Amino acid sequence: MKKNPKHTLKIDGMTCTNCSFSVERAIKKLGGQEINVNFSTGEASFTGDIDIKKVKSSISLSGFTIIKDENEKNISTVKYVFLVSCIFTIPLMLHMVVEKESILNNPILQLVLTLPVILSGGIYFLKSAYFGIKTRVLNMNVLVSMGFLSAFFYSLYGAFVIKVNIHDYLFFETTAAIITLVLLGNLLEENAIKKTTSALSDLEELRPRIARRVSNGKQIERVNVEELKVDDFIRINNGDKLPVDGIIASGKLELDEKLITGESIPVFKNTLTDVVSGTTVISGSALVRVTKGFGESTIDQIIDLVKNAQIQKPKIQKLGDKISAIFVPTVIGASFLAFFLNIFVFEYSLQTAIMNSIAVLVISCPCAMGLAAPTAIMVGIGKLAKNGVLIKGGATLEKLASADLIVFDKTGTLTTGEFILNKLNCYKESEEKIKQVILSLEQQSNHPIAESLVKALNKKVGPIYLQDVIEIRGKGIKGTDTEGNLYQLVSNQYSKTLTSRELTSDLVLFNGTSVVAELWIKDQAKIDAEETISWLKSNGYRTMLLSGDRRKNCDEIARELYLDDFYYEKSPEEKLKIIEKLNKNHNVIMVGDGINDAPSLALAHVGVSFGSATDIAINSSEVILVDKELDSLKTALLVGKQTYRTIQQNFFWAFFYNIIAIPIAALGFLKPMIAALAMALSDVVVIGNSLLLKIKRN
Repeated sequence: MKKNPKHTLKIDGMTCTNCSFSVERAIKKLGGQEINVNFSTGEASFTGDIDIKKVKSSISLSGFTIIKDENEKNISTVKYVFLVSCIFTIPLMLHMVVEKESILNNPILQLVLTLPVILSGGIYFLKSAYFGIKTRVLNMNVLVSMGFLSAFFYSLYGAFVIKVNIHDYLFFETTAAIITLVLLGNLLEENAIKKTTSALSDLEELRPRIARRVSNGKQIERVNVEELKVDDFIRINNGDKLPVDGIIASGKLELDEKLITGESIPVFKNTLTDVVSGTTVISGSALVRVTKGFGESTIDQIIDLVKNAQIQKPKIQKLGDKISAIFVPTVIGASFLAFFLNIFVFEYSLQTAIMNSIAVLVISCPCAMGLAAPTAIMVGIGKLAKNGVLIKGGATLEKLASADLIVFDKTGTLTTGEFILNKLNCYKESEEKIKQVILSLEQQSNHPIAESLVKALNKKVGPIYLQDVIEIRGKGIKGTDTEGNLYQLVSNQYSKTLTSRELTSDLVLFNGTSVVAELWIKDQAKIDAEETISWLKSNGYRTMLLSGDRRKNCDEIARELYLDDFYYEKSPEEKLKIIEKLNKNHNVIMVGDGINDAPSLALAHVGVSFGSATDIAINSSEVILVDKELDSLKTALLVGKQTYRTIQQNFFWAFFYNIIAIPIAALGFLKPMIAALAMALSDVVVIGNSLLLKIKRN
């Protein structure tokens, strides 16, 4: 069966969920299937044997631009329309501080300065409002459009119809201010959101671009990874990264797989053992037969998982959009009601009734609503940055405020990634002698576990002289003391070849063929892990471990930190399915630092990573804890709640102002100039309340 080709388009001009719906409909009408459109990343992907030219044309007719080359888009649409709007809004605002006779008060000049703002920023909002109305979603941009259009047409009436006191009817500066101020808020959010879109390119960096392909059993040629095919042979040496999935045909490798699988301890692989792309060779050399070529290997699967997770990520309806869904029909209804009351109850003239009706729309100017979220977000983000927490988008603060389940990765997240000697059982020989032997052997190795053991034992005992020390990568290390005793410290896996005993330890020390000690190695919990988990639980959060590491290791850390639940030995795909399931009943925060966490970080309601994490984990997350400390997570959650509460307060004030002003305007008792001052006051109150966030205690 022929597989439908997959297509991906980069699109400029999508500003909201409704825009993505419009693009999706345009593709669907032409026969597109499996359509995914993400307005924040500006990407649309779909399958189907359809005419791409027609798809591009249909999307363009919907008001969006197809980006042919990533480098061609030097400035975003939001930034462009904001700059244009700002240039013409500044002289319009200056008319309020000059004499009435100034040329800046000339209605024709004000109209000329307002038109570029409407044709740039105004069109930007009108397009989103159109799609909102078309999909029956009255979003914030419907409110913004209604506000500036009302002010504009009211001003046109004052400029060209009214003969006396026309300046009382001129609101051209209000028209421009609404557009420019709300654009500023959108620009701040866009700059933050765009920082999250580099995750896929970071993943590509994990794969070497060149591979050493072996032909005729001897000849080695350097080829692009894209050229590798199934059953090709490649040479892998110490320090290499696996470019594709394969199976070892000959040789042995010790691999660091923790970034892909979450396994904290390096893994030894020999002949006929599978190896996966993205893992790093600690030591060894091998001839590897390719089992999955470029585009189908583990790294490619993770890339697809991250891409799909970004598209499927749960969307929240912003508080402004929720209020707009109620406020817009309320204001329109109030406007019509004012008209009928003026005509039939108060018996005003038709002209007065129309003007009072329009005044209702003008006075319900959404400037304060447009500033309610962006100002609080700016202060909240700045406050978090001072406390070592970086936030990539304003919407993240709302999601932090509503979170109820925190899911942690293990290695490098709850633990330090450094190993400690958790337990030592000694047989036949003294504990001091055994520690001396272990120290003397391990100080000859640069293996991560060896370095940790040396660091720990150096404080307790001194080394003894050992000769003929040999390290056998992936197996262990051996040496002979002055009395001729052959000591071997080997992994549990290799110990099975030296003894018939069933051992559960991680490392085993032999004297000849006798077991003289067993060592249990543990990935150490971070200093503040227990305190952080305790705080989370006492504040009503559920806590969970989701790891690719072995059951024993996960069980130990879950018990030590009193986590509510844990999952172990989970692949990136399995982690993703678990997060997807948890998302249905919880607002999930995923905390992780590895490549294997990237898809889950992208899909969770909020992804949290560390400044020391892998680039792909950082770019798949919305919250970055600059240092390695988990304590910063508490700060992020507290400031998130404070910021969201401030946004709610700001919207309440903006809404409260309108509740008072609209009835007064409907009756014709509120002069436009007084209304303008009231609107300015509401903006000051909103901004002042947002600034109070700075001094609130965490």
